[in-house]
Parts: sequence; structure tokens; C-alpha cells
Amino acid sequence: MTRADSLAERRAYLDGNLTKVECGSCGTVVRARKLSPMQTSVQWTTPSAGACPRLAAAAGDRPAALVPTCPDLRDSLDRAVREGRLEVTG
Repeated sequence: MTRADSLAERRAYLDGNLTKVECGSCGTVVRARKLSPMQTSVQWTTPSAGACPRLAAAAGDRPAALVPTCPDLRDSLDRAVREGRLEVTG
């Protein structure tokens, strides 16, 4: 395997099957992948606490990474699945 192959494989692993989904509440755009009905991977395109007012409020003085989820974003991801914009690939 060449270095280019390794980089392409890494890029596919990190970026593969990620779909842009916009939060219906605040407009934040994330990249998401669903491997099963119960499993969702989310990659933030900007720091989550700065992008999502609900996460920032829930986090308070703690890091936003310690807040499990934003209910508005979860609803937007569920809607994207129902509308066929986010595919369950597993």
C-alpha cells in the first residue's frame, strides 16, 4: 500500500458516508452517519458549544463534549432519516 492509498483509506474512513444535516432550530450544520437505527455518528463542522446554543446552555462552565446531545439536533437527524436525506447504512 502506498502513502496515497493510506491517505485515501483514512479519508474514506473519516469522511465516508457522512451527510450534511442542518439543525431545524439553530441552523448549525453537522456531518452525520447512521450505521443502525440506534447509532448515529456526528462530526461538528464548527466547535459545538459555539455553534449550538442549547449545548452551550446545557454545558454551562463544563466542556460541551460532556453534554450528551442537543434534542433539537436529534430531532433534525431523525427527520432527515424519515425524509430519506440521511440513510441508515448498517
